[in-house]
Amino acid sequence: MKEVAQEALKYLQDNLLLSIVIAALAGFAGMKSVSLAKKTNPAVFFIVGALGVFLGQFAILYFGLKEILDEVSQFRLLFDLLAAYIGSFIVAMLVNMFSPH
Repeated sequence: MKEVAQEALKYLQDNLLLSIVIAALAGFAGMKSVSLAKKTNPAVFFIVGALGVFLGQFAILYFGLKEILDEVSQFRLLFDLLAAYIGSFIVAMLVNMFSPH
């Protein structure tokens, strides 16, 4: 599992600018999907998004979907965004569950 985490981090580091943009978008979408609060700190969006991007890439590698995604490389960005959104949604649910209201 440690190797999968290291491989996910390496992928994110190799595509740093894209990962930052996806983290911001996924964090915003994940937090807005879960939270009913109208105002949220943009830093929280990015933190949730960054954790979501890592969680999404980890899941792709852990479940062996990388080989499938390599075959349809033209859709890799779409799958990265979808995985990041799902990961951010999970992280946002946890943040919302444990945050004081």
